[in-house]
Amino acid sequence: MPNSLQNSDLTMTVDPFLIRKRPSIFTNRNGKFDIVIDKQTDGSWGALYNGKRYTIAMILDAETYQPIRSNYLVPKELLDKLVAWGF
Repeated sequence: MPNSLQNSDLTMTVDPFLIRKRPSIFTNRNGKFDIVIDKQTDGSWGALYNGKRYTIAMILDAETYQPIRSNYLVPKELLDKLVAWGF
C-alpha cells in the first residue's frame, strides 16, 4: 500500500534548505515521487520561493531515499530526519 505522503506535494523548510516531495521530473521515473532538497543561495540567481533564492542541492527517490542527483552537500542529520519523519 503506498505511503499516504506520496499522494500529494509536500513542502517544508529547515533553514537553509527547502524540501519538497513532488512528482518526478525525470522521464524514466513516470508516476514516481522525488524528494527535492533546495539550498538557499546568497546570490541573485536560483529559483525564487517565498522571496528567497534556492538552487537544487539533492534529489532523492521518495521511496528508497537513494540519491538520484547531488549538486551540494546536505547534512546527514537532515537526511536522517527526513527518514524519521517519513517524509
